[in-house]
Amino acid sequence: MKVYVIAGKAGCGKNTSANYIKDYYESIGKKCVITEVSKYLKLFAYEMLNWDGKRETKPRKFLQEVGSYIRHELYDEDFLINRLVEDIKIYEKLVDVVIVADARLPKEIDLLKEKENATAIKIVNNFNDYELQNDEKYHETETALNNYEKFDYVINNRTFENLNEDIIKAVKEVESNEE
Repeated sequence: MKVYVIAGKAGCGKNTSANYIKDYYESIGKKCVITEVSKYLKLFAYEMLNWDGKRETKPRKFLQEVGSYIRHELYDEDFLINRLVEDIKIYEKLVDVVIVADARLPKEIDLLKEKENATAIKIVNNFNDYELQNDEKYHETETALNNYEKFDYVINNRTFENLNEDIIKAVKEVESNEE
């Protein structure tokens, strides 16, 4: 099973990139799943805030606060990523490719690279500035990867067309290196 982990700041194109990877693999007959480290946080937002799941209405501050509470007060900094690793063990029996669409912390990437031999891809937004409130911009999930250098690929998102081309080029390179 192949695992990709996609990282980057809010609005950089992580989910779009994950969908491009999924589309590519499905076009060659592979089963894929897109998952997220934050999926349990989002589940809390669905249940507690009746969030509709749309990007435009995303309760980012709530997600950041609940994530921080879980990582720093309730459990430990590895809680969410460890749950995802457990999920990947289930996916391993069901799919060919797992795409983690939202790594935000170095430990998440390091753990996935170590335990799942994941390919780490950073997406850098080069075409617009995503609107975040000041406290959201400086939250650890937006700043923790600023100096992280262990990515296998760094892709500059200039346009969606270029992003698709660059992502697929990286995926094909990963595939050819494994042959």
